[in-house]
Amino acid sequence: MLKNKKIKFIIIMIITIIVVGIFIWYRYGNSREKSNNPTGESSNSPDKIMGSIKSSDILTGVNIHSLEMQDDEIKKISGAGLKIVRIDLFWSSVENKKGVYDFSKYDRFVKNMERNNVKILFVLDYGNKLYDNGLSPHTDEGRKAFVNFAKAAVERYKGKQIMWEIWNEPNASFWYPKPNWEDYFKLAMETIKEIKAVDKDAFIAAPAASEVHFDFLNYLGKAGLFKYIDAVSVHPYRGSNPETVIYDYKDLKTLIGNYPHKNNIQIFSSEWGYTVSSKGMDDMKQAQYCIRQYLLNTMSGVKLSIWYDWKNDGNDKNNGEHNYGTMYSNLTPKPTYYAIKTMNKTLKGYDYIKRVDTPSKDDYVLMFKKDNKIIYAAWTSTKDHDINLNIRNDAAEVTDLIGKTYEHKAQSGKYKLHLDESVKYILN
Repeated sequence: MLKNKKIKFIIIMIITIIVVGIFIWYRYGNSREKSNNPTGESSNSPDKIMGSIKSSDILTGVNIHSLEMQDDEIKKISGAGLKIVRIDLFWSSVENKKGVYDFSKYDRFVKNMERNNVKILFVLDYGNKLYDNGLSPHTDEGRKAFVNFAKAAVERYKGKQIMWEIWNEPNASFWYPKPNWEDYFKLAMETIKEIKAVDKDAFIAAPAASEVHFDFLNYLGKAGLFKYIDAVSVHPYRGSNPETVIYDYKDLKTLIGNYPHKNNIQIFSSEWGYTVSSKGMDDMKQAQYCIRQYLLNTMSGVKLSIWYDWKNDGNDKNNGEHNYGTMYSNLTPKPTYYAIKTMNKTLKGYDYIKRVDTPSKDDYVLMFKKDNKIIYAAWTSTKDHDINLNIRNDAAEVTDLIGKTYEHKAQSGKYKLHLDESVKYILN
């Protein structure tokens, strides 16, 4: 009898393990809503939206404010290798009479960008005086009206390879009269549903969070937003050097993974810059930070990086908003413009491979590869110093931050590399 009881117990345990295993596989292993790779490629990836752009290219862009940009200025954007512009699609400028939409200004803008092969990330945003007293949508009527506006926009520009972002920094002062996470979530969910009804392939990013605001993002993840968006967009502004963003991205990936999310959801840095009016900042340091920001985003698996801002919004050196640009207000290029152009030209077609081990955690040597060619992008976030870099042969072509190129020699496969805060590129 004792032996039979043991056999029955073992059989019950085996059956229990099998049942539990099947449940776990069905719930987690077979779920399309949860992924262990929250920043990988998806069938509805930015690459698909971006059309002819190679998947290996770093997807860089700029924020702009003008719909009246002419071809000569647009060509300066594309000439720097910038592939996408981010701009507001203001509800209040489209709907001035209830239910009547005038997209004529945006139609011209879309045609101008198409003609110059520059893609668009439209931000659907801000209130309308016709609804909710001009405050951010918070009533059923207000939300319905905003959703109808968004639906009309997506339907009008379907097939134009445009990406969509729902609002701008709703966790900060851009949600009037003050941030309300629940109201934003309701608006986002209703908007996503109607966008997908008219264009199932529409690429949608949200919430364009001010900074990497973990409490806000946790709220949205718990509420279920990540199941329905293609990219979690953040604005990682900071007073510190850009290298500190690495830890934020690592924590953000973990956060996304803690909640149900769309398979292969992306992370976008849809707005981030440094104003020259800040203490300790000047034009050259802005250029240094800009390129390091782009490269750190790439290293961290952030698919799209959009710098703020394209050009200075004015000439007051003490006004922060007047000094974010890659250009002065008269379209004279700043060092930042030349640095972006150099990076995009130098790394065009190269795949990011890895960060090379160095003696100091403050040194950054990133390896990129195209066919049998290797380029290293290298800098330090601390004091200037030299390191030895192992390379395949003794000839190295070096390009500095703003495009000057010169030849260097190595000895026995070791190249003495001088690191400073400016990125330099070593082709070997």
